[in-house]
Amino acid sequence: MIWRWFWREWRSPSLLIVWLALTLAVACVLALGSISDRMEKGLSQQSRDFMAGDRTLRSSDVVPDAWLAKAREEGLSVSSQLSFMTMTFAEQTPQLASVKAVDNHYPMFGDLQTDPPGLKPVEGTALAAPRLMALLNLKVGDRLDVGDTTLRIVGEVIQEPDGGFNPFQMAPRLLINLADAAKTGAIQPGSRLTWRYKFSGESEQLANYDRWIQPQLKADQRWTSIENSEDALGRSMQRAQQFLLLSALLTLMLAIAAVAVAMSHYCRSRYDLVAVLKTLGATHGALQKLLIGQWLAVLLLAAVCGSMVGQGVEALLMAMLKPVLPASLPAASLWPWVWAVGSLFVISLLVGLRPYRLLLATQPLRVLRRDAVANIWPLKFYLPAMGALVVVLLALLVGGSKMLWALLAGVVLLAALLSLLGWATLLLLRRLVVRNLALRLAINRLLRQPGITLSQLSAFSLSFMLLALLLVMRGDLLDRWQQQLPADSPNFFLLNMTEDQVPQVRDFLQAHQIKPETFYPIARVRLSELNGKEADPKMDNALNRELNLTSLTERPEHNPLVAGNWPPKAGEVSMEVELADRLGLKLGDTLTFEGDTQKFSAKITSLRKVDWESLRPNFFFIFPPGALDAQPQTWLTSFRMDNNPALLAQLNRQFPTLSLLDIGSIMRQIGQVLAQVSQALEIMVVLVTACGVLLLMAQIQVGMRQRRQELVVYRTLGASKRLLRSTLWCEFALLGVVSGVAAALGAEAALWGLQRKIFDFPWQPDWTLWLALPIGGALLLSVCGGWLGVRLLKGEALFKSFSAG
Repeated sequence: MIWRWFWREWRSPSLLIVWLALTLAVACVLALGSISDRMEKGLSQQSRDFMAGDRTLRSSDVVPDAWLAKAREEGLSVSSQLSFMTMTFAEQTPQLASVKAVDNHYPMFGDLQTDPPGLKPVEGTALAAPRLMALLNLKVGDRLDVGDTTLRIVGEVIQEPDGGFNPFQMAPRLLINLADAAKTGAIQPGSRLTWRYKFSGESEQLANYDRWIQPQLKADQRWTSIENSEDALGRSMQRAQQFLLLSALLTLMLAIAAVAVAMSHYCRSRYDLVAVLKTLGATHGALQKLLIGQWLAVLLLAAVCGSMVGQGVEALLMAMLKPVLPASLPAASLWPWVWAVGSLFVISLLVGLRPYRLLLATQPLRVLRRDAVANIWPLKFYLPAMGALVVVLLALLVGGSKMLWALLAGVVLLAALLSLLGWATLLLLRRLVVRNLALRLAINRLLRQPGITLSQLSAFSLSFMLLALLLVMRGDLLDRWQQQLPADSPNFFLLNMTEDQVPQVRDFLQAHQIKPETFYPIARVRLSELNGKEADPKMDNALNRELNLTSLTERPEHNPLVAGNWPPKAGEVSMEVELADRLGLKLGDTLTFEGDTQKFSAKITSLRKVDWESLRPNFFFIFPPGALDAQPQTWLTSFRMDNNPALLAQLNRQFPTLSLLDIGSIMRQIGQVLAQVSQALEIMVVLVTACGVLLLMAQIQVGMRQRRQELVVYRTLGASKRLLRSTLWCEFALLGVVSGVAAALGAEAALWGLQRKIFDFPWQPDWTLWLALPIGGALLLSVCGGWLGVRLLKGEALFKSFSAG
């Protein structure tokens, strides 16, 4: 009996929309949940490989042996390494090198790529970077003087797992054994040394050691985990995951709205049938069994179909993201399945419980009086309760992400704007004198039922707004990166120049038709006092290390001024705004710095916005020219050059003490990540669009019965089919224009929150939304109205079929 009822009702368009929306919700949660779960596990492993450990302790001095002993007591494995800059000599040719001395446990994770493969530096040997080999004309087997010792070159180091990206300290790499570090003579009082200790172990062991060591860290020490490691590629992947999360939220919100509208319409369309069945003797228990059985059948079918679609979407997304993901990803856990099926049942209960309860409570009196509707669970109480539960569900699903609150703020603002805009539009339409009969009939219908009109505006505006959000943000994923790195962006850095070398390097580059960027003087100092009080290193990582300061006359174009005046004068400094916010600083505050020679103070007179992902020279502090002359300085510049190994070799020979850094590979890697994720998001655009179309169809279905009755009356009074079709076109076009304007307002508000607070993009109004959404909404909905008119005006048989839906 239940299955016969189910297959009979299956022909209802409203029930089909409910099933499709639930299926898409399950598919979306399952696909993105599985991908996020696998990516999180895989990227954690990849981040561990990039760090060559689970934790890193960075220090400018050797740490107490008790710290390492404590780590081993906790069951952790420990590896030590030391980095420093020193001069190397091949016969009489000098070259500054960045030396990294590692122990026999290096690397704990990741691959050390060497040529020949599988090499590690043992005592008395070294691995040199190809550029160092070229600069010194070395070959495997040659000997190289490193400070006070001589080492034999046994191969080339191609890539280190924990190489990182630091444009201020990179020089050609030389990898040696830690046992040889003391023999170089570089470990002396006053030497610039960086000790790094790598730790690995189980999560509980690491957490215990985290709690033990963090209170003991000094100002010059930094404790880094996978979660708080900072690199451009990691931030790009994190942003990509946020875009996938955004698309999941949009799909879920549209699916919930579509199910709510379609389920409410389906149940209202069955009031008469239930009333007749009760009149014929059907008991409450029998009807409850039929309706619950039908609902469970819909849920079961949605769960099965949604799981199949979800696995297909996951496979498609994984294939598109394969070039930028780790080679092998672990299998997803069962949690995505639990969330997908759980979301299905929670959505169905939240959205379908009241309509089905009202359907079961239908009175037999409705057979005689169509206005006899049960008053159960008033909307003024039910809607806030349901909304709160939906928010809780979404918050649990996404972990309380700021993105959710930005979207909800946009939806709330949209609802408020719709109330004002819809009411103002209705008032304006009342005052208009319209000569066109079709347009006048359309306006009269919208004015006659303001409640239904506003509900339709809400559904249409929500669909347009959420779809516009995903389309705009998807474009921003790649466009913003391309704006940050235009085609002429520098792809080489030159470091460690002396002041005397600056004009020589400029002349060399210009002689080869290469235009260098700004030449920056670099001084390394510590920020020691804030407004005369000693700076607490626990306030921010910037207080735990030496900072790179510079002095400039012209403000960098990619550093927009947020507050204050440029340029800084003597005794003044320009500060990066986010660091100022973290330290609680403002214009007029005084900072004290401590360098190698003396302390000096400066007053903050301007705040700048710095884009740290632009791979350009950026600085926390910019001083006026001459302010740093008392400090030891080197100079830095950047330039763009197509691949020209011969010219690079000539540059290295003429300036052997300079460090040349090629960031082109980093730019290409990040660009590849963003391009692949951008393509993958096209699949999510399809899902979100499908949910938006379902919501539109559900809302259009709501007015079919009443429109059919009105069209019958108009036809009886002599109205032509052409006039009625034009009326429907005008009605839906007006709805499209108004909902498009409201959607543009809501989308701009949500975009401001997402771009400024979540994705850290510079926000500016997107004027295309203000044209595309109203015009696109009018065209789309007028086409729907025209199609509806054609269907409704075909004949009485079709009228009956629509009344059954």
